[in-house]
Amino acid sequence: MLDAVRNNKRVVQVVLLLMVLPFAFFGVESYVSQDSERADAAVVGDMKISPAEFENALRDQQERLREMMGDEFDPKVMERPEIRQQTLDGLVSQRMLLQEAQRRHLTISDARMSTIIATVPGFQVDGKFSEARFDQVAQAQGFSRDGLLARIRQDLVIRQLYTGIAGSSFVPPSLARRWAEMQQEEREVSEAVVTPFEFIEQIKITPEQMRKYYDDNQKEFEVPEQVKVEYLMLSEGALAKSIEVSEEDIRKNFEQNQARYMQGEERKARHILLTIEPDASPEVRKDVRAKAESLLKAVRANPSKFAEVAKENSQDPGSRESGGDLGFFGRGTMVKPFEDAAFALKAGEISGIVESDFGLHIIQLEEVRGGQGKTLEQARAEITDELKKQAARRRFAELAETFSNTVYEQADSLAPAAEKIGLEVRTSPLIPKGFLMPAPFDNEKLRDAIFSDDAIKNRRNTQAIETAPNTLVSAHVIEQLPPSVKSFDEVKADIEKKLGFEAGQKMARERGEASLAKLRAGESAPLNWSPPQDVTRAQAQGPAAEMVRAIFNAPADNLPAYLGFPMGNGGYAVFRISAVKQPKEAMDPARIESIKVQLDQTMSQDDFAAYLSSLRSRYPVKTNASLLEGASAQQ
Repeated sequence: MLDAVRNNKRVVQVVLLLMVLPFAFFGVESYVSQDSERADAAVVGDMKISPAEFENALRDQQERLREMMGDEFDPKVMERPEIRQQTLDGLVSQRMLLQEAQRRHLTISDARMSTIIATVPGFQVDGKFSEARFDQVAQAQGFSRDGLLARIRQDLVIRQLYTGIAGSSFVPPSLARRWAEMQQEEREVSEAVVTPFEFIEQIKITPEQMRKYYDDNQKEFEVPEQVKVEYLMLSEGALAKSIEVSEEDIRKNFEQNQARYMQGEERKARHILLTIEPDASPEVRKDVRAKAESLLKAVRANPSKFAEVAKENSQDPGSRESGGDLGFFGRGTMVKPFEDAAFALKAGEISGIVESDFGLHIIQLEEVRGGQGKTLEQARAEITDELKKQAARRRFAELAETFSNTVYEQADSLAPAAEKIGLEVRTSPLIPKGFLMPAPFDNEKLRDAIFSDDAIKNRRNTQAIETAPNTLVSAHVIEQLPPSVKSFDEVKADIEKKLGFEAGQKMARERGEASLAKLRAGESAPLNWSPPQDVTRAQAQGPAAEMVRAIFNAPADNLPAYLGFPMGNGGYAVFRISAVKQPKEAMDPARIESIKVQLDQTMSQDDFAAYLSSLRSRYPVKTNASLLEGASAQQ
């Protein structure tokens, strides 16, 4: 299965249920041996999490983020303590659940184990379970056959516990109906905004007020320590730009890799998955199929709503939030029933109900691409780029040690290293301590190094620091400015603007609140109202979320109703609710059912999160704080 996972990472990330049983349901757990030479990453009850296991989980997390974000992914995100904490929390949850399952004496029968393992595509050859393939997977992951079986059994027991807790949540149909009605309710609202700028001409800030503010707020005008540095950067990317590739090498690569430039047909699809457990009763299977038929009817009647229906109803946790989007995939990626159905469709078509070992699918095909080979000219840019990268990678590996050793051994200057390797010595602008700066000074380790005593007082080169994948930087401080405080004359104009705006804010709020009080008392107020517009609860997102929630929380039994709200720009908004509009048509039963499923899932997640929290009192958790602030996962 290891090869299957490596070759289909997009699928593992997006549609885990289509590929394999949930080996690591609570974060992709690494199946590695314990690392006894370093302090544990965490101790959970009677179980330990090794540093090696934590680092492996970080690499898995990094790969998932890279797959999701594509070119926008920044490896430095893995250095953030919150990302590292989330990854460790996943492993901690797994350990707590395993101990709780053992305490409850939960087990998985041999017959159930055999049934599930036989259905895992990663253990199959030509669609059938293969003993040899299973042994290959075990060996690739560093397990004996019995060891891998034990690990799978362990994870299935955890899944059994999860199902027992999360599956007990229930939302009554009446609550789902009421929630649906509330979501469709509209309120007709007009808005009047009082801004600070309306009072600017009335505000006069005296020199005495400005001086007092300056004296009382000295920290606001502090300038942190600053340094200017010379620096050298050795990067694979820069080396690649300087490398020339011959026509002979390009042609040779093309001839040797013809298969690589034959683009196989790929299909882009969305799907809705309704899961069915392997041991589900006939009654359960019948209910799930009825639900699938209802959803199929809905999406065929309105194909443009497929993503919306998938988001509300699909039980695939990887693709549900993106409207069931699976991206592009080729043959051999998905389980066979799913693949056969997807490759039988034309772009824009919706399949019937497709049954696989994991449940029922409804598939919408969006796009087809590929299926033909590239010519040498079509592949030339790709080949040239790849050959440059390969040569740059080799050259970087050759120079990295020389670079690191030279900046360390001849630490009084960067010139020897620059001359030996052929690099340009660059000069930075002033870098303030504690402030974010553009690359390469956005790297925390490099910033810490240039503000160290060794760099500032002794004027020694920093060590070579990896600021990005295959990018080394060393810096040498050439100027240092101590912390200081800006003079009053430097900041006087800024203080005047700040105090004037604050006074305007105060006056805007006072006028807004006074107008609101008059309106609520039945009097008129001199406000400029916007034309009325209908507002829905769905608009409670982003910066306007709090205001929309306030509008719908306001009593509406005596209209018009008024409420006031301080705004982020310093103004004050007064809202007039002039009408409440209920849904004109009766709610579609299928819509109510889909909302009920969504609420059931949300409640299940909340219940399980609360359950995990409660387990911490039974299984105390101690974590290694130093690992949460360590280097990022390997690139």
